[in-house]
Amino acid sequence: MYAIRDMLLSCPPVYTLPGTWTKCNALIPHYNANPNITFGISLAVITTLLAGFGVYKAFFANKGLADPWDDHDD
Repeated sequence: MYAIRDMLLSCPPVYTLPGTWTKCNALIPHYNANPNITFGISLAVITTLLAGFGVYKAFFANKGLADPWDDHDD
């Protein structure tokens, strides 16, 4: 029931054609950023998260690793 109510009370109205939308007074104003800037920021965040995960796995979560070079006698 709430989904139908939210769809019917959405702003801009769902059942209008693009170009005929009216000005909305949203309860929470949203920021519209330049897509070119946000794409670069997204790539930087993903790269930083992957590098951080790599450092975590390399230095902190390696308790069960074994060194195969120590198992061989030369």
